[in-house]
Amino acid sequence: MLDFNVTLKDLAGEEIKDERGEALKVGKLLAGQLAFANKGDALKMFHWAQKLYAGDKLDLDKSDESTLKEFIKNNEQLTVLARAQMLSVFE
Repeated sequence: MLDFNVTLKDLAGEEIKDERGEALKVGKLLAGQLAFANKGDALKMFHWAQKLYAGDKLDLDKSDESTLKEFIKNNEQLTVLARAQMLSVFE
């Protein structure tokens, strides 16, 4: 199970806040990227986005886990700060 329901932190280890002043969760950030992607399996990625946005854990097989990991690694809209914290969920 992959749990992306963790708070995104800055370089000082402080929580990054969203536009409402709430702690930004890595899963919500990833959900947005998945939902607005223009490549990949639309139904699968949309389902993942919905689960992540809701704060749920993802239960993926090895193939889907690899697909999601590559999506994060190759996403040029995400900063290194965000990608690194997303990829740490796989460890």
